[in-house]
Amino acid sequence: MYSLLYQVMFRQVRQGKINNLPPNEQGHKLLPLCIRICVATQADLKMAAFSLNIQKHVEPGLVTSGKFDGSHACLAAATYGGNILVHSPHRQPQITDQDHEQSDRKVSWSGELAELQIGTEITALCTGRLSDDERDILLIGTASHILAYHIEDNSDAFYKEMSDGARCIIVGKLSWLPNQVAIVGGNSSITVLDSQGTEIFWTVLGGIVTSLAVFDFDGDDENELVIGTRDFEIKVYKKDSLLWEAKETASITTLTGLPNRRFVYSVGNGTLGVYETTQRLWRVKSKHRVVVTRSFDLNGDGAPEVITGWNNGKVDARSSNNGEVIFKIQLSAGIAGIVEADYRRIGKSDLVVVSSIGEVRGYGSGSAMDTPEPGEAMRDLLAKRQILQMELRQRAASVPNMFHGTKLAVSLMTCNGAARVALASGPGLFMYCAIVFTEGVFEGETLVVHPSRPRGELEIELRPPKNAPVDMHVKVCVGPAAADLLQVFEMTRQLPRFCMYQIIERPAQIAEDFAKNSVTAEFAERPQRIALWLNQSLILPEEFEIQEDKPNNGGIEMWLRGMRDNKIHCFMSDATGKVTVQTEDSTFAGDIIQSLALYLGLRELSSEVSFPAEEKKMLDALEHVKELKEIDTRLQAEAANETVLLKNIIIRLEDARILENIDEMRKRLVQLKNVNVDLIREHEIRMKSYRELTANLKELNLGVQRAARLRVGKSASNTIARCRAAIQDENPKALTMAIRHG
Repeated sequence: MYSLLYQVMFRQVRQGKINNLPPNEQGHKLLPLCIRICVATQADLKMAAFSLNIQKHVEPGLVTSGKFDGSHACLAAATYGGNILVHSPHRQPQITDQDHEQSDRKVSWSGELAELQIGTEITALCTGRLSDDERDILLIGTASHILAYHIEDNSDAFYKEMSDGARCIIVGKLSWLPNQVAIVGGNSSITVLDSQGTEIFWTVLGGIVTSLAVFDFDGDDENELVIGTRDFEIKVYKKDSLLWEAKETASITTLTGLPNRRFVYSVGNGTLGVYETTQRLWRVKSKHRVVVTRSFDLNGDGAPEVITGWNNGKVDARSSNNGEVIFKIQLSAGIAGIVEADYRRIGKSDLVVVSSIGEVRGYGSGSAMDTPEPGEAMRDLLAKRQILQMELRQRAASVPNMFHGTKLAVSLMTCNGAARVALASGPGLFMYCAIVFTEGVFEGETLVVHPSRPRGELEIELRPPKNAPVDMHVKVCVGPAAADLLQVFEMTRQLPRFCMYQIIERPAQIAEDFAKNSVTAEFAERPQRIALWLNQSLILPEEFEIQEDKPNNGGIEMWLRGMRDNKIHCFMSDATGKVTVQTEDSTFAGDIIQSLALYLGLRELSSEVSFPAEEKKMLDALEHVKELKEIDTRLQAEAANETVLLKNIIIRLEDARILENIDEMRKRLVQLKNVNVDLIREHEIRMKSYRELTANLKELNLGVQRAARLRVGKSASNTIARCRAAIQDENPKALTMAIRHG
């Protein structure tokens, strides 16, 4: 509405013709915040479509945008003290904005800014539509509650207690639900709420949920739920079924869906990367921490880029294909949030960047954002000069011919409780330094080995924490004695998935119940192919070959010792492809089944399972869940009775106050204090009971996931469905049958 007026004013301000801004046609004075959207400095206008400053501290990661009236984009951000700040640049001043008419309202407007006082620490913030209403609602999460608020109506949509807290919230459409829902991640749980705040889905996870995303992961045109946890894990769920999981090197901080079944993730150690379904395309690491990630077509080429906001104030746009930086800008303070909103009302969204000190900048599609950091050009030139000088030194140096032709020997082995990479240099040469980069193995992901004296042989110890293949990048500095110019060898090796398991002879003494813990599956594959998988998955002293002239007629029996816990495992396969894994560790058995099925390309696989200790643990947890539910029901009834008594005491106290009966008032106050103490004590008991219930449900959920990993495809899905049905019906016999037979 004000666009023409702003253009005239902007020209007049630039020409120095006016210093004071006139009122608009309604007689209301134009506010500086709104004016700064168009009246920005010349340098800002070259980059940003608009710029303003809300002059408030903004909590990092707690920034969102929405159309609270159905048409105008607004910013909402959390500030210190448990307050929500709302900025609406196109809001029309209302008569109801007067202070005397707002005294009983939660949102207090002052021109374009409004403040919503929550009164407790805000842990999550989100906007979206949960019904047919075109207006977005604001979802606010705290450590104990979630509030859905209508900004325009200044009223609650719903207010719900969350025993697990609300650490992150998103609004999206899941494949197994008909409508948009609010998905809340808490302490080891996921809760799905409808437009009325009714809980329609709840499940337990293994770790604290730190980030959520909803997009089509498996290419079936239906959205899956992607979850990041503080336990370094990324998990993809379709209802109760776990489709895929990956382990990263630190707590997952952000997840954002991209087109073509891709998503961007970041972790707490400064790592940023992109997955395409289950394959990681690229990753980069910085000393700074990622605050927010978004997907936005910034250069106008039709393909959205990965937009990242860092805690040092940098915002960069990277290609989702290879991570190459296309644009970057630098703000004076750390980034608090990045949102996509039509903030100028031009019919298409801008990328709106908010810093922690309240600076707001907007960039439209096709923006020229490439602004080098101070001194960056000089650093690039100095780095190029150093590379050229080193090349000149190498060309001028006189080095023996044998140095140029030397080879570096590399081998993998298992001994002394760890996997080891052994390095050996050629004759007359020594290794001065070795740098090993392996994700998730070393603290900081890099190990530098620098012997006190140059050596011809080096051994580097590796202890991967999880059964997963690990790419290892090695750089070794090699040269003759007393050399001042060294040759750097670079190589890449992959640690096998089960490198932390050492092949041993059959133990002389085996526990009587060892064979009772096993999983058996019909792979229907030639033993030779299974032998190839063993050679690829283990570090063996020599290549394993099938001996068809042996008494077992080409079968396989391999005994392994886990170097993490010294547990014994046995892998057996007969000539028909029937595989049996005897082990007390059901997680290891699941890793074996999944790895072998993936290698052989199997999409369906059933199995027979026997883990008595695992079954007993799950049955005990199921019994505890049943008891704790009964206790919770009884405690709720007692709390309801105490609440009724409390109301009666308050009514009688008010009567005594009106009648000015001091003795009666004192009596009622003592009763009120006693009831309040009882209520607090019962609440503490309920919370302790709830924590125990959550712990047992978590144990059941993890047991179900372990049972499902012993199968592949539909058999795994059926195992999850039958186990959950048995848990819901509190049927221990059905749970046992589901674990054993799927």
